[in-house]
Amino acid sequence: MQEIEFDEYVLLIGLDALELFDFFKLDHIHGLNKFDCFDRIHDGGTYIDGLTNFHPYDNPDDPKLKPFVFLNLKAFVGNHEDVTLIMHEMIHLSLLLYDWQIQENEESIVSFAEAETNYLITEIFKIEYIAK
Repeated sequence: MQEIEFDEYVLLIGLDALELFDFFKLDHIHGLNKFDCFDRIHDGGTYIDGLTNFHPYDNPDDPKLKPFVFLNLKAFVGNHEDVTLIMHEMIHLSLLLYDWQIQENEESIVSFAEAETNYLITEIFKIEYIAK
């Protein structure tokens, strides 16, 4: 598992969904089950392509326990769908960071998700797409 810490969240990049459970040393995370995950991967699936949520040991008094974004590399297919997957999780993160206050923060929520997606695509994943 690759862990990259940002000011407001932690990015976790795993080879498969099982790495998320192993990283936190848990069998259950936010309604997900490691045993179901194992079975789904064994059957040829990914179980989850990504997940954004509070740290499983969330404690408002501990600033080290930031929200996380997990991206499952097994779900990446090498085309525009990778960008969509990243954007999907960044929207979840942005909503979480803005405490789901959409009415007051709609443009900020969208702009944050867009900026983080662009950064991750170009700087972390080094994805280059050229429109023809």
